[in-house]
Amino acid sequence: MSVNLGAVKVVYLNRYEVKHSRHKVNFLNPRVRSGLMLVLADAISFSIAAFLAILVRVPFHDGWRFDLYPQMVPVMLVSMVFYSLFGLYPALGLSAVAELRKLVTSTSVVVLAFAALSFWVRNAEDYSRLTLGLTWIFSLFLLPLGRDLMRTIGARLNIWGETVAVIGCGKQSEWALEFFLRNRLLGLIPSVILDFSGNASVDYKNIRVLESRNVTLGKDLAELTGVETALIIASDVPADFVNYLADNRQGGFKRLLLIPNLEQISSYGVNAFDFGGVLGLEVRHNLLDAGQQTLKRAMDILLVLFGGLLISPFLGLLWLLLKWDSKEAGAFFGHTRIGKGNREFCAWKFRTMVPNADAKLEEFLAQNPEALVEWEANHKLKNDPRVTWLGRILRRYSIDELPQLWNVLKGEMSLIGPRPIVSDEVRHYGSRFDPYTWVRPGLTGLWQISGRNDTTYEERVSLDEYYVRNWSIWLDIYILARTVAVVLQRKGAY
Repeated sequence: MSVNLGAVKVVYLNRYEVKHSRHKVNFLNPRVRSGLMLVLADAISFSIAAFLAILVRVPFHDGWRFDLYPQMVPVMLVSMVFYSLFGLYPALGLSAVAELRKLVTSTSVVVLAFAALSFWVRNAEDYSRLTLGLTWIFSLFLLPLGRDLMRTIGARLNIWGETVAVIGCGKQSEWALEFFLRNRLLGLIPSVILDFSGNASVDYKNIRVLESRNVTLGKDLAELTGVETALIIASDVPADFVNYLADNRQGGFKRLLLIPNLEQISSYGVNAFDFGGVLGLEVRHNLLDAGQQTLKRAMDILLVLFGGLLISPFLGLLWLLLKWDSKEAGAFFGHTRIGKGNREFCAWKFRTMVPNADAKLEEFLAQNPEALVEWEANHKLKNDPRVTWLGRILRRYSIDELPQLWNVLKGEMSLIGPRPIVSDEVRHYGSRFDPYTWVRPGLTGLWQISGRNDTTYEERVSLDEYYVRNWSIWLDIYILARTVAVVLQRKGAY
């Protein structure tokens, strides 16, 4: 039976329709199917890692040794058992940062255990620890990549993830709907909404809406909605109904995900405690942890020194090209930016603009009102007349920012952090400017891996605030890994 309420079609399912739809959709349980997809992705990634390890081993030993492949099978199987124990199958709703942390931790534990076992049983001559170590290194890169690729393929084929019910209908519920529909790879797909606001005239992207007045306590909501997992938006749902659903047997949902109204609380590093049946949350302020800050700084210095040494010939060639292209202005350009503690510093870049760029910009904006609107909104121009032909190439791949490695080495910047901003941009941050000054700005960051110039200015500010409030070493590692792929894709670069 269906009833039209304004622009929204409200559907009430009877028992036959629910059972029929479940039989039709869940030929294979969505969670089982998603888990098997990740098992397949991990098996393929591990196999490729082992092949690359054997390939790299060839120059150091006596040619190809494909007989070493069977030695890696137990490592792969035990690793996948650990992945299951760490909740990595099916990993629906798990953030990329949390997944990376669990993958690295569990894989490293298994590899170290097998290496120690080879010493203990004294079969070093039969067991290649070099192959084991190289497989471990390659797997740390290939496992997240393989999982991301499998999720992408599954999402396009509509076989990844599970449908969920969103319980609540307010501002935060709208955010949740937008978030999960936009982030399809998380695998939580809203298919029905239980509305407590009575505002059934809102269009929710053709998602089914059930009004709370038509739902009474004691009904099997899981059967009514046709799903097994529910997202409860605590701020949009009466407390007594939250308590009702939280009961182990009430409502019929096998899994409940509670989204509390704690917008300013970090979502990483939060631990749950049981205080006599009352839920307690421990929130760690990583920015106040001297050990983690020291580790971040050490990572900056080591990666800059090692990476800078590797690319120094390339940087030298670029310097010569820019000297030839910009004889009057020189190869480098320094611009004043705001850093940690609201201190100003000179951020260095390869020169990508013509001399007298400010005057040329002022003239261009005066003649092009559309460009003026774009500039005032984003402080960026997609077709910037100041940029040289060589500068466009450098910007396309973010090569123009490599001289900021010097700023990182000096301690004015970090490899990962918020975008370094100029004083004129402070007004756009408002109350969110204070968190920006808590950390060093970064050579790369969430903005760079989230679309760069394709994002709005408000989104950039939100990304900067999110990074500061949720900072962890694992978030830095994730951003660093994603930066390489994003730069190669050239998404949002101009």
